[in-house]
Amino acid sequence: MRVMLATPTLARYPSLEYLMSMIKTINLCSQHGHTVDTAFVGGDAFVSKARNGLVQTFIESWKTAYPADVLVFIDDDQAWDENSFLRIISDPHEFIGVAIPKKMDADGSDPQTYNNVALDTDGKGNCFVENGMLRGTQIGSGMIAINRAAIEKMIAAYPQRYSPGDGGAHQLHYNLFESKIIWDEKDPMIIGQFWGEDLIFCKKWCALGEKLWIDPNVTVEHVGRKSWTGNFMQHLQKHASVEVTQLHPVAPTPEAIPETLQAIEELAA
Repeated sequence: MRVMLATPTLARYPSLEYLMSMIKTINLCSQHGHTVDTAFVGGDAFVSKARNGLVQTFIESWKTAYPADVLVFIDDDQAWDENSFLRIISDPHEFIGVAIPKKMDADGSDPQTYNNVALDTDGKGNCFVENGMLRGTQIGSGMIAINRAAIEKMIAAYPQRYSPGDGGAHQLHYNLFESKIIWDEKDPMIIGQFWGEDLIFCKKWCALGEKLWIDPNVTVEHVGRKSWTGNFMQHLQKHASVEVTQLHPVAPTPEAIPETLQAIEELAA
């Protein structure tokens, strides 16, 4: 398998924690027969344009002797476990995301705070699980893995392209990542809500009838004036907004799919 690790970096220099994780990831993947290529877009203040440019780099690789199979976006201010990276790229789901802790201090009982993540539930507080992954409706793009089949579906459904206008390569970019103001369709006078490029990407993907999945067992450091470390499964265990002890598989029910939180954690071990 060939993986493209793609990172937009406004400051043009990833954190030391990012670089250490990247080196460990490349080495581990090599040991398992996988190649990790890196791609960066530096100095672009428009993150949606930077992400679309990295998608284009991924697509352009398909025309070469070394086409990439999976595109993994990871932000330049994060650190991750290389074994989790290997698990995610090896998973058959087409779109997998990781919940990233916010750079903020919450109350002392639980320092983990998340945003831009929403689980898909059955209306009774139970969320769907498959192969240790939780089904979601949105996830931030701080760490997401999208395989080639998913990108092919997206560009077929959203073929609009634009010139990045940066004086660089003359290739056009697909407009998969874009920020929007979401308005109330029934009353446009109601104040709208800003949606970032990551949530719009999720919205476009789900509009195709596709599913996105969240790996809750990845521990991530979000680096700023200090490191905010978070594990989404641990966060879910502390909060009752979703009944994580009653996770159930997506119908139809394969016997191999775990039905309890304990089983999910064992899969990730």
